[in-house]
Amino acid sequence: MKNVFMFVHAPCVKYLYTVYSHVIFLMLFSYVILCDFFPLYEFESDGCLPNTEKNSHSKRLLNNINKDSMLNLTINEDISSKFGLQQHNRPTISEIILTIWIYTLLCEGIRQLISMEVPSIYRKLGAYFTIFWNKLDVLAIFLFFIAFILRFLPMSQCFCAARIILALDLSIWYIRGLEIFSAVKRLGPKLVMIGEMAQDLKFFMLMLTVFLLAFGVPTYSLIFGVQKFSWHIPRVILNVAYWQVFGELEVLDDIEKNYEISGYVVFILLIAYMTVASVLLINLLIAMFSHTLDRLHADTDCIWKFQRYSLVCHHLTRPSLPPPLIIFSHIHRLMIYVFSRIFKRKWFYTKNIERKNREKFKIIINEMLTKKIEAIEDALGNEVYLFSLKIDRKQIDYQNDFNEERVYSSQEIILNKVKTLERQIQVIQHRQDDMFQYLQCLMNGMKKIGGDDIEIPKQCSIDCLL
Repeated sequence: MKNVFMFVHAPCVKYLYTVYSHVIFLMLFSYVILCDFFPLYEFESDGCLPNTEKNSHSKRLLNNINKDSMLNLTINEDISSKFGLQQHNRPTISEIILTIWIYTLLCEGIRQLISMEVPSIYRKLGAYFTIFWNKLDVLAIFLFFIAFILRFLPMSQCFCAARIILALDLSIWYIRGLEIFSAVKRLGPKLVMIGEMAQDLKFFMLMLTVFLLAFGVPTYSLIFGVQKFSWHIPRVILNVAYWQVFGELEVLDDIEKNYEISGYVVFILLIAYMTVASVLLINLLIAMFSHTLDRLHADTDCIWKFQRYSLVCHHLTRPSLPPPLIIFSHIHRLMIYVFSRIFKRKWFYTKNIERKNREKFKIIINEMLTKKIEAIEDALGNEVYLFSLKIDRKQIDYQNDFNEERVYSSQEIILNKVKTLERQIQVIQHRQDDMFQYLQCLMNGMKKIGGDDIEIPKQCSIDCLL
């Protein structure tokens, strides 16, 4: 029984349960948003679906289709629209299960926030939101409950907004599934690389936006002229400029037979824009990505080990049951906490302490394993010490070679010659002083009677001045 208990509470088993649970959750969410999300009130039309009568691009495509296919297409669109607008008295069973599932995820997020060993609530929130995956969890749960509230309002616009928010929420949950790959040695460090490259892409998009507007706004004004203001104009401008980077040269079709001055100006703008955007900026982005990959590629092993350690510590504190069954673990923990803290029951207090000790990351070792670890540490310590000595010697040799092979500039050569000349002048001055002292001593000796009384000064060292 003890082995079964340890198996169920093992972090790797909890991780596998979480992976399977998340895959089933994504399948359920996808089924709800595609096939099982109906309004609770009767609506005449669906504002979320595109209006083909006002869509000029759809008109061009439909003109190339024969009348039979157009009739079949219209019938299929009507059937699909009527099926999606079927009124239901209450949410479907799959939608109710999905709501309960996300509610259990909300409870798990609250449990993680409360269980953090941080003194204040403000610091707990700061530590919780430093993790990128927690930010996605909060955003996805918040969007889901907004859509859940909007779908109960008796307006077609609210139902349309709820479906749009759920679609965005589903995409966030799919991105949230990338954390699964952090346990894989080959894919885990790639997530860190993607995050670093996203930072590079953020600054690149700022520069690209400047060139998009610099080309899109003048081109749109020269092709279409002055038009009535509409909030759809920025979208058309970006549609004209952005897809040119990827080779969709639709502007050439508009100016192909325009030989006026405006046509030539747009042609020149297109040449300049394609040169800068497609050649310069795209290659700059590739260079930035290559630099990021080269910088992180050498540390992939350390990055993966850190990710694995964080993943083990995270799943060590999680309940054994995956969502949505995790709600039973939350109820069990809440009962133990209430009876141990409020009612002061000794048995529940002991169980609470055992649970906390079980969630702490610790390694159980014996004497033989301890000796192996010490031997490995000694070997690695000696290896690191010898490696550091080699590095220091290489740095010293490099500095000496650098000083020997240094190429002096003309200013440094002139300054060295001036200093040498100043030292020589000082030597000459000291020699003159010595000669004056000798002459003075000779004159004093000649004034005296005997030659033995001539004073000879001590000789001054000149070599030290050179």
